[in-house]
Amino acid sequence: MIKRAAGIILAVTVLLTGLVFPARAGAATVVKRNTVFTTVADMKTKLGSSDSTVWSPVYLTEVENTYWTFADQKALGGTQISIDMAKNCYRNLEMLLDNGYIMDYNTLSAYCAEYLGKKEGKPDAFYNVLTSCLKNPYLLNHPAAAVTATTYNGRDYSKVFDATYYLTHNPDVAASIGNNPPELLRHFVEVGVTEGRAGNASFNVATYAAIIDAGIMNNARQSAAYRTLGTGAPAPVGKYSYAYANYYGQYLGHYTVSTAADSAIASDTGSGAIDPSQITDIDTQGPDGAEDNSPAVPKGVYGTYTTSSTRSVYTNEPVSTAQANLRPIAVMMPTDKAAQPSYGIGRADILYEIMEEGGISRQMAIIPDWQGMSRIGNLRSCRLYYIYAAKEWDPILIHFGGVAYMKGVINAADMNNLSGTYEYGVGGKAPGAGYFFRTDDRSAPHNAYISASGIQKAAMQQGYSLNLRAGLYNPSHFKFASGVNDLSQYSNAVSASTVDLAEVFPYSKSKLTYNAADGKYYKYLHGAAQKDAITGQQISFTNVIVQNTKSKTLDKKGYLGFAMIDSGEDGYYFTKGRGIHINWNKSSDYTPTRYFDDMGNEIQINTGKTYIAVAQKGKQVIFR
Repeated sequence: MIKRAAGIILAVTVLLTGLVFPARAGAATVVKRNTVFTTVADMKTKLGSSDSTVWSPVYLTEVENTYWTFADQKALGGTQISIDMAKNCYRNLEMLLDNGYIMDYNTLSAYCAEYLGKKEGKPDAFYNVLTSCLKNPYLLNHPAAAVTATTYNGRDYSKVFDATYYLTHNPDVAASIGNNPPELLRHFVEVGVTEGRAGNASFNVATYAAIIDAGIMNNARQSAAYRTLGTGAPAPVGKYSYAYANYYGQYLGHYTVSTAADSAIASDTGSGAIDPSQITDIDTQGPDGAEDNSPAVPKGVYGTYTTSSTRSVYTNEPVSTAQANLRPIAVMMPTDKAAQPSYGIGRADILYEIMEEGGISRQMAIIPDWQGMSRIGNLRSCRLYYIYAAKEWDPILIHFGGVAYMKGVINAADMNNLSGTYEYGVGGKAPGAGYFFRTDDRSAPHNAYISASGIQKAAMQQGYSLNLRAGLYNPSHFKFASGVNDLSQYSNAVSASTVDLAEVFPYSKSKLTYNAADGKYYKYLHGAAQKDAITGQQISFTNVIVQNTKSKTLDKKGYLGFAMIDSGEDGYYFTKGRGIHINWNKSSDYTPTRYFDDMGNEIQINTGKTYIAVAQKGKQVIFR
């Protein structure tokens, strides 16, 4: 990979859809170029600007995100791209490919092969960019790093790494490496940084990254180049990097300040040695009062919640400790007839269905065991009330945009979401958008998906924890019965072999029928079995909850609002072919919704999956 040697620093330029982005070349450096690299004059012509400060590149993942943005806009292979897009497409390869950091030769090579497969073996300009990177001789045959207890290739990591802390807080590493400080540091730099592991108790890289990015966004919005774009221009990326390794490098002074972005950091933070404990609120107002939709600086740092439970909090079924500590995903899926069946919906341990505008319902699947899935979806947009339902599970929310009513909630510091387009429809970011994909077996909007691998990469890119977060995750949700609860203790329990929600969800005519042979309710949409596209099997649930909820129409478009945080409302609980009247309450964002019988006792649900229909108060549920 890239090394400093005899005063030589590699600088590169990269071509994207007909454009070339040069990396920095500081004073007294030797610039090594591949044949595809362009001249400064060519850059001025293609970007329509002689201001070289707008050419500062960022990171390969942003190249991918940019490509898919243009793909969505039907501009594949085009040569026109905004100055703002160009300046945020690629940061110095010295940082990207520094020995031990994340994008090594094999990773890039595998991505190239995957991308070419998507193009059915037909290379395009973007693919040529990637393969030109692979031809860079600095990627091949790089030597192993020299490490000591505190240095990696001569760079001091003592400010962010303590071997004893790392050993104690990473039992898997302790088991494989043992108390070997140099090799523990190697693991931290080469693996731990990428995975988001903390190196010591005092430095939180996510918090540091947030304040760095806020400073960059502020400078980018006030730059002359951005102002010339005029009203309505898309927000600048406003991000130093998508790799935590680069934030460590900046914090530790591994990279000299010579690009416009780096200069912005220097002017905002001095030496770059920010004390995370001194973070204060940052003004997020853009120039001329324009709204800045960049994520706010976190008001708190969330640690990792660790449970030793061997029972699923979702179903009460046996589960490994590793699985118990993994954050679930909350996936927005459609009920549209043309969109059926969905991929992965059968893995939902909790499935919500709620009405939306236009008389059509939508679903949110809480999927704890999502790793390894190659296709999840199709994916649809989110609404504000789904977020309040999702938060009590501390998931990563997966959706394809949303509505303006989500603003301020979806982009809050505590909310981790991945969106295939602007996160609230008319604004916000599109976190992880480069990892969503469309297929040609269905027509849009019913053909958008993501994979488990894409979620993992996008979460790493965004700095999201894959493990449950302390202070937000609540381990106490349902109260499970110690045996089988057939509701026989309730004299007013009714027979319910069918739960018909046709009046609650008139378009989908959702219905569940009880199968006494296995004790489960099987779900129907549009009069047909609702199936998982992966398995071909009809989805089923042990528990069915109908949650009557106050709602109102918010505007002329028919967008709805639901009082998801409330008390004193009622509903029904169905299991084992019987049902009872219940009451429910939810007191705050991250507290679970609680369900009680008419005597005030929390209901005991049976081990297994749960379907929750959030019904508009006054809509009738038919059970027979």
